[in-house]
Amino acid sequence: MSNSLVKKSLELLTFENDVVNDKSKKRKSTSAGILDLIPTKHRLISKDNKKVILKRSSTLTVADAKKKLETKSNRMEENIRKLLRLSNCKYDEEVMKKVIDRGVKKRYLTEEDKPVEEEKTVFTEEDFQKFEAEYFG
Repeated sequence: MSNSLVKKSLELLTFENDVVNDKSKKRKSTSAGILDLIPTKHRLISKDNKKVILKRSSTLTVADAKKKLETKSNRMEENIRKLLRLSNCKYDEEVMKKVIDRGVKKRYLTEEDKPVEEEKTVFTEEDFQKFEAEYFG
């Protein structure tokens, strides 16, 4: 055998050994969680920093949940106290209604119930009839 044939056969053997070794090696798949099962093109990513939104590891602890519940209950109790204070006050009902309406509508309210005054003219009905007879008659 020539040297070139020997070299080629050795190259084939080393190539086959490399392929067999690669197949025999087992890959250890370390997954960060269920999100690795989602293809990257289907994950939600933020537009600004191109980071994966769902991959954030924010864990809610029991203490955090208790704090949230306490703040919700504190707000509720505070609102109830305000409503009770509002029901016990002795202000003019018209003023209170205006204040509440403004708070609900979030804009300044104008006075809607102003009586509209009728327009008064200097001319009498007879003057209008004379005018009509002169110009249209």
